[in-house]
Amino acid sequence: MNDQTIAKPKKTWVHQADNRARLIAAGYTLLSEKGFEATTVKEIARLADVSPGLFHYYFATKDELLLAILYEAGKRFSQQLSQEVQTLMEQGNTFADSAMLATARIARKDPAWYRLRYELYALGLRNPMFLPAVGEFLAKGRQEIARVLHEFIGIDEAQAQAIAAVIHASSDGLALQQLAEPELDLTAAYQLVQRLLIVESHAPT
Repeated sequence: MNDQTIAKPKKTWVHQADNRARLIAAGYTLLSEKGFEATTVKEIARLADVSPGLFHYYFATKDELLLAILYEAGKRFSQQLSQEVQTLMEQGNTFADSAMLATARIARKDPAWYRLRYELYALGLRNPMFLPAVGEFLAKGRQEIARVLHEFIGIDEAQAQAIAAVIHASSDGLALQQLAEPELDLTAAYQLVQRLLIVESHAPT
């Protein structure tokens, strides 16, 4: 019988294409559950099944990871929102009638998206050096809302930008209230914001 201990091959880490995606997915799960401050890089790397050193190959800091998570999550949010709006419009609703109702549905179904947004806002307020990155993230959100408004309602760009800023602030604020009070029915509040779209969609050009 051979008494020699059979050494396990040492695990090697490869810069695979999906490592970054796994880190983003792991970060989304942990940061939305535990919060930014309570989550460590080691925990994120462990859940992603990569080494902590490889984490820093892709992201210089946890701040940078959070921003990447939100940009990726934002793409999924936009897809979900488009699907919800399309479903509502197929049921005979106008775009103006559907947009805020669809936003409300997603806020209830996926609170993690908004929880992470507020982690980012808090981070920017604590770290002035990071605040411009938060501002850029917010600006991209407003631009996307304005683009959709222009496409579906046909209002001019300046008007779309102004309404986009109101909708952006309203949806974030209502989602925060929903996070704090999950049983709170905010339907009437979303409908109130929705009326702004209805008015503008019928406004003379």
